[in-house]
Amino acid sequence: TADAMDSVARSLPALWRADKLQSKAAKAGFEFPDVSGALDKLDEETQELRSAVENGTNFEEELGDVLFAAVKVGRFCGVDPEAALSKTCEKFIARFRRVEEACAARGAEMSSLPLDELTRLWNEAKHPTE
Repeated sequence: TADAMDSVARSLPALWRADKLQSKAAKAGFEFPDVSGALDKLDEETQELRSAVENGTNFEEELGDVLFAAVKVGRFCGVDPEAALSKTCEKFIARFRRVEEACAARGAEMSSLPLDELTRLWNEAKHPTE
């Protein structure tokens, strides 16, 4: 019911709020039967975001739809969306630092290297040999 949706605090971080809203909807019977439906929805929303970027319209709405659909997949997999994104942020920071260090070891500024070289360093940072 609308009252159930209104009971989800607007003050929650958006990913948690999406999770709670989806949980309320599922309790009301509005749920995919399994994760494949959620994955299909995520693919659909990603395509809509791609179209929005290509057409130069609706960026925010379509990105929001992708994030909402990703939270749905996470719910099926038992993943806390805030925790997942926080861990990914920390992983990004660690990899970025390794790229910075690799650049410094070469005596080069990151901004002076071509993207293909930065991408190669990024891929190496994903799989450190330490």
